[in-house]
Formats: sequence, C-alpha cells, structure tokens
Amino acid sequence: MALLTPCIMAGNLQGADDFLQQKKPVAKAVAAPYLAHYWELDDINLPDNAIAVISLTGMLFAWETDWLIKTIQAAESNPAVCGIVLVIDGPGGHATRVDVAATAIKEATKPVATIVTGSMCSAHFWLGTCADRVFAVSPMCSVGSVGAMCEFIGMKKYFENIGIDVRDIYPDVSDLKNEEFRALENGDESLTKKRLEKLAKLFCEAVADNLGVAYDPTLELFRGRVFMADEAVAAGYIDQIGTVTDAISWVLAQATSRQAAQLYN
Repeated sequence: MALLTPCIMAGNLQGADDFLQQKKPVAKAVAAPYLAHYWELDDINLPDNAIAVISLTGMLFAWETDWLIKTIQAAESNPAVCGIVLVIDGPGGHATRVDVAATAIKEATKPVATIVTGSMCSAHFWLGTCADRVFAVSPMCSVGSVGAMCEFIGMKKYFENIGIDVRDIYPDVSDLKNEEFRALENGDESLTKKRLEKLAKLFCEAVADNLGVAYDPTLELFRGRVFMADEAVAAGYIDQIGTVTDAISWVLAQATSRQAAQLYN
C-alpha cells in the first residue's frame, strides 16, 4: 500500500500497474548433475528425471495461487518430471484458494520438497508444509505466523477533507449487502473477527495435519508466533537446514526409490 497509494492518489494508474507487473512467478526445471542449467517445463528437450523448481517470492496474490495450482498440475502430467521443489521466500498474502493449492501439493503423486530461502510465513507456511520434506537454507530464515488477519483502510474521511462527497446507497431489500465493510466503517470489528476466527481455525487445522500434530489453540505456533529456522527444526515444524541442491537431491532420491519399488511390485 505504501508503494501503490502515491501512484493511485496522483492518478498514475499506469505506474501502479507497472509496479504490480514486476512480480512474475517463475517455474523452471533442472536435471542432475547439471543443476545450474534450467529448462522451461514444457521444453520438448527436457531430460528424463527432471525436477520442477517453482519459486514463490513476495506477497502471495490470489492470481499467483491459481498459477501455482496449474503449474503443479503441469509438473504432475509431464512424464519427464520426477518431482517438485518449492522455493519459498514470502510473508503470506491472500487466503483465496490457498486451501485448493495446498490440496494440489498434498495430492501430488511425485515427491515434493520445500526450501525456505528467507521467510515462509502465514499462507506460505500453509503451502510449504504440505511438502513431503521442508528445508531452510539458513538458521536465520523465519517460518510460522500461522493465523489470519485483514487490514481495513477507511478513505471516506480523507475524501471528505478534500471536498469529495462519497456515499454508498443501498435499497431497503439489500440491508445485509457489504454488512461487514459497513460495520468496520462504523468502528464495529465483530463481524470481521468472527469470519477471521473461522478462517484461522481452518488454517491451523490444516497446518496441524501437515505437521502430524494435534491442533492445540494454546500452542504458540497456532497463535501466530514466528520462529527462526533452527527453532522450527527443533520443534518439528520444518525438517532440516540445507541448500537448494539438498532439496533437489532429496526429491531425486525419493523419485528414484519410488521408481525402483514399482519395478518389484
């Protein structure tokens, strides 16, 4: 908001659009032993037993969640791809369809690993912990922030102060339309908190299932605490400190093991 608001207030909508366009999600593929060489996922020359490397950085937007779902499906359906690595450095973001993306990760038939390169918080933690194994590149990485929140910015008083009359007019038969937003404008947060409490509970229960622990609402993890990566490893919230190469190698080893097991079944 701090970056976009000046553009919007100045009427420079193109500037705001240009800023948003800078953030483009990335998905590539690598193959051992040449991990420094990247292919596009749909490259016809993609070697067998390639690993799809999907990067999620910065705030998670709803459109990016849709892209993630489609990219996981593409990796699953590509016979040259044997596994997936999620490279995550993000603070969370929109809750929209995060549960759908989480299901896509958990139901993947190919091994999936997450590597945290900075932070993996809130919605990113939900997604990242759906993987079969979670790595962090440094003990200084941060993970957690499980829970829900929203930010309300009321602009009516600002517009009134500059002489702009803003009115929302509803017919009597639409008395519940935008009920939550209207309550917030009048200082009543109860409806929003009720919705957020339900969302937070769904989030916490999903994370508990990912980690294989019982949901305890008194536990700091489920109250929104952020942990350093070494603390998270000790608590069992992520698996180990390691490199991107470690995550890729682990996925390749898992895929090879599964392929060998199928030969004897």
